[in-house]
Amino acid sequence: MRLLAILAIALCSALAAVLGCDVPLVHYKTMKCTPVGSRPDGCPERYDCPSITAHDSSKCYFNGKTYDIDQSVPDTEVAQFCSALCYCRSANPVAKFRCVHVDCAEFFQRFDYDNCLRQYERQRCCSTGKVCGDARDKLATCELENEIYREGQRMHFKDNKCRTCICSAGFDRNATDTDPNCYDTTCGFELFAEKQLYGGGIPVYKQDVCCPWEWRTPKATDSVVKGAGRVATDPKLQCKYGSLTLDVGDTLNIQQRAEDQKLTCSCQVPPLMQCVLN
Repeated sequence: MRLLAILAIALCSALAAVLGCDVPLVHYKTMKCTPVGSRPDGCPERYDCPSITAHDSSKCYFNGKTYDIDQSVPDTEVAQFCSALCYCRSANPVAKFRCVHVDCAEFFQRFDYDNCLRQYERQRCCSTGKVCGDARDKLATCELENEIYREGQRMHFKDNKCRTCICSAGFDRNATDTDPNCYDTTCGFELFAEKQLYGGGIPVYKQDVCCPWEWRTPKATDSVVKGAGRVATDPKLQCKYGSLTLDVGDTLNIQQRAEDQKLTCSCQVPPLMQCVLN
């Protein structure tokens, strides 16, 4: 029986590693935090995030890079957020980016969806043009998860909301991990939510949305509900939230109205807690 139990545990651990971590970690990946350690469920034990744990309020942080006051971000790195001319400026309580918002021409034009298709390039906010009529029908086609697309269209995965492909001639649906026209989503919260991010906030994820939907800041009424996990002896394996300290597996007791969407917050992969809005 003992041998069977050991084999069962090993099998579960192997299966978890294959399936991968199911904790929402896009905020860490966006900030280019470094994963540390590994757990049987496929998740890292924690992340090392200097922009949070060693934050300098006189600097700005974006996509793993540090920017000094008046330093600009290349437009190519912010174009996907409908932004341009972003630069770091001094502000209270933390330095922040100031950007020009770009309104795409298609936002203000009627579009013939029955006869035309908009064309897109990877990691761009606005379309690069449109193709209509006979020219549209001559475009190359792609198939992804039983959906048919035409060249230049954005393609989305049903089970991977953080990855997008642009249909192109020669697209191979079995090689989306290496296709140069497929890419992972980069979130823009470092550009626009610096007060929440560096003011002790935690990411709130919404079902079927890749990036954090919003950021929740500590409230005086919050309290800790202890989980079944063991108490951490290493502070780096704990989540800090306002005046609260949580071990992995602990959840947050939140006062919510019955009519609100249910918000569940927990410490799963330190240093930040994360919430899911159901």
